[in-house]
Amino acid sequence: MKDTNLIVRFDDKLIYHGSYSLTPRAVKVLCYIIARYINPVEDEQLPISIEIPLTELIQYAIPSSSNSKKSNSIYQEIDKICDELTSKIHFGSGVKVDGYELRGYINWCSSAMPVKKDGQILIRFGFDPLMGQFLLGLTQYVRLYRPEINRLRGSHAIRIFQILKGIRNRRAKHETVSQEVYEVKHLKFLLGLKDRYSKFKDFNRWVLKTSMKEINEKTTVKILKIESIKEGRSTKSIRFVFTDQESKQGLASLPLWGQGVIPKEEEINALPWAQFNAYKKLTAFGVDEGIAFKQIIPTIKGSEVRGYEDHFIEKALIIFKQKAKQKNAGTFVKWWIGKKVFDSTSDLWAVILEDIVQYKKELQTTDMIKYDNREIAMNMSMNEFKIYYKNQNEYTK
Repeated sequence: MKDTNLIVRFDDKLIYHGSYSLTPRAVKVLCYIIARYINPVEDEQLPISIEIPLTELIQYAIPSSSNSKKSNSIYQEIDKICDELTSKIHFGSGVKVDGYELRGYINWCSSAMPVKKDGQILIRFGFDPLMGQFLLGLTQYVRLYRPEINRLRGSHAIRIFQILKGIRNRRAKHETVSQEVYEVKHLKFLLGLKDRYSKFKDFNRWVLKTSMKEINEKTTVKILKIESIKEGRSTKSIRFVFTDQESKQGLASLPLWGQGVIPKEEEINALPWAQFNAYKKLTAFGVDEGIAFKQIIPTIKGSEVRGYEDHFIEKALIIFKQKAKQKNAGTFVKWWIGKKVFDSTSDLWAVILEDIVQYKKELQTTDMIKYDNREIAMNMSMNEFKIYYKNQNEYTK
């Protein structure tokens, strides 16, 4: 079995507000379970339990262990990981009583039990249904690339990387360099350090500086500097100044969500008529089917654009071919997803919108039937509209 589930998603609340301390191996096992066995888009609720063969965990979930000599040490490590994954996450609930915010508590896994079936040893991981709010149907989340996490050896480096990567994912469109300030006390809370490193010089040396070095050497985040913000003689806060950097040698580029995933025929036919046609125009140009379906079609926004997504894509492709030096599908995808060239906040989106408004006016003047059909089709699936259109034509004969 090839490990192809490389993307993992966590709700913002877990990454930016959760307090937990997991060893690097426990984090990597957790990310493997979520990426491999939980579908954040299609699953409506978490499974009560997931059974994973012990051999699979050792081979795919624990980097570098698959080639090591099978000994008691790896099984002892699995035992420790199971113990950690049943530990609690602490986070702010937003609920206050007399000005005091009550914290929320939830376990990563409700249980982790070894079982034996048909001569095979498995680990049965149990999940509290309430954990689903942090893993399923996510609208605000941090998307991470497992091979990048797997490179990191320090638990604090992993936790800081998760936070900074999430921030860069969100702000890269608007700024080249990001800054984020944390009170030392709050950052230690996020890292699950509690009362450790009472002296800032120790916290700076063993947590901040070592994490910065490892993140800069092994990930696509580059911490430019970590500044101390003092009140009197004491450091009360720190400021991270960070940006993006190219993938390190030996680390494949982050695949785009949906890449290589072919949508089912029924999923495509469930699209409204204009979105269906937009999808066909994209794939005809060479855009990956999964990227077109999951990353481009859902992001064509605007009330005036609804029902005219195919016209939007047609005009976007014309503009792209006029302006781009490399006129291929890969570059178009980078324009759309990476550079947000056709985002609803961009100037080009406004240009295309104006064209669509003009096109609507022309239809209302020259072809009212076509205009009405578009209005009707936007509330139907492609299959439903085909049936409707066929019936209308037979009725008018």
